[in-house]
Amino acid sequence: MKKVFTLFLLGLLMAASPAWAQRKSTKSRSAKLAASRATQEKSERTRRAEAAAKLSAAMPISDGPEAAELMRIEEAWAQATIRNDAETITHLLADEYVAVNSQGMVTSKADVLAAIANDEVKCDINKPFEYIVRVYNNSGLVVHNTSFRGRLNGNITSGEYRTMHMYVKRNGKWLVVANQTTFVVPERITLVSKDDNRKRKRNKEVAGQ
Repeated sequence: MKKVFTLFLLGLLMAASPAWAQRKSTKSRSAKLAASRATQEKSERTRRAEAAAKLSAAMPISDGPEAAELMRIEEAWAQATIRNDAETITHLLADEYVAVNSQGMVTSKADVLAAIANDEVKCDINKPFEYIVRVYNNSGLVVHNTSFRGRLNGNITSGEYRTMHMYVKRNGKWLVVANQTTFVVPERITLVSKDDNRKRKRNKEVAGQ
């Protein structure tokens, strides 16, 4: 009887071993992939930081109150997009404003305001960084990256974009006359989204207790 019981236990162990080994192997592969992604992300952030530092050294922000005003307008514009504040955006854009978006579409000031009015565009993250600012008498140029997450025509869009804004100064006021946007990479915004997802998951767990 003892021998039979021993054989029975050995059989159970042999049956369980492949599944256990497979789970262990899967966890090991997942851990290696996660470590590889983390290393790649760290390397990419380092590379981009070094590139931004070189760019900043080669093309520093113009000095003076006019450059500071352009940066203030950029921040006001970013915040207005989060609030869907059409009134603020109306006063920032020239009537002849024209934009080329990351998909190559050309839009006007009227298009921007119509999209806000029709609730076609929303965003909850719009963070400009890595500025290049130039002032040429009554003309100005601003280039910066933006971490963006939002919705356009019902489609979720997120990532890092590089945008270039052209300004003119009229009657003592700076106005945006043109905008060109290029998609750069989804990496940084993806990291932000992961943090938000973890927070939402923790909130659900707390609420369910």
